[in-house]
Amino acid sequence: MTDLEGLVQRAISKICDIDPARVQPEAKLRELGVDSLAAAEVLVELEITLGRELPIDVLRRLDDADTVRAIATVLDAAFGSEPPRPRP
Repeated sequence: MTDLEGLVQRAISKICDIDPARVQPEAKLRELGVDSLAAAEVLVELEITLGRELPIDVLRRLDDADTVRAIATVLDAAFGSEPPRPRP
């Protein structure tokens, strides 16, 4: 699991109040109970954790992301050469 996948995993488990072990990279978000409201809360949690606002084009691409790995891939592409630095 990549660092970004781990961040997404922790955000989803926190917002949805589920065991982080259930949030695997290929887990379907709907199966984890992530509806549109929870998805917005997960994105806010990621912004807080990463200490940066996600650009609107990233948010649009995240609409199509249906797994933990897909979210991490979109975030990784958005950050490019400037990797995110999670807050402690």
